[in-house]
Amino acid sequence: MKHQKQQTFMSIALIFVLLFTLSACSGGQSESNLSENGLLIAEGQGETEKTEQSKSPEQPEQSERSDTVTGEAILYIGTKDGGFAEYPMTYEGSLTPEILIAGIAELTGWDMTLAEDVSIGKGGMSVCFADSSALFTGPSDPQKEEFFMFGAEQLAQTLLDSTQKTLQMGFTGEGGNPDALDIYYYMKGEKPLELSNIGKEWPIDQPYVW
Repeated sequence: MKHQKQQTFMSIALIFVLLFTLSACSGGQSESNLSENGLLIAEGQGETEKTEQSKSPEQPEQSERSDTVTGEAILYIGTKDGGFAEYPMTYEGSLTPEILIAGIAELTGWDMTLAEDVSIGKGGMSVCFADSSALFTGPSDPQKEEFFMFGAEQLAQTLLDSTQKTLQMGFTGEGGNPDALDIYYYMKGEKPLELSNIGKEWPIDQPYVW
């Protein structure tokens, strides 16, 4: 009887040992799995972060191209023999009388400041130079050698002739007659152009002729 109790006790103890062993193995495996899963997750996050960091930032959109049109016109400058020398000029946008007159001023060095914008009417254009322009103040000092003027009268005639010719040629359509585009000169206040220093005057209602 005593022997049977010992066997029963040993059997129960053996069962507890087996259960403990199985429980320990199961716990270790779970921790291992968690550890591995945790590592995999961490590695996955690392790859995601690397992928996001490796992405190049979006490039800003390129600015729109300018739609400004560049054109070319011809400036006509009076010469001593009564003819005209031609000088090409580039400009941007739509061609206007003011652009051509400013082109003459930049080329020659003459002050061609306008008192008013050029008025365009049927069959002609009216130009009003400011009192500060070379037309009233004479040649600048120093002058450009190529466009050297020996006096107020030579400068006035060359300036007015050059402006007239350039506007006529610049705004006459292909096949048209430049002489048909009349150019009028006047002074501020709707007054006739008068150059008292050289004794010249032009009626406001008649096309310019020197």
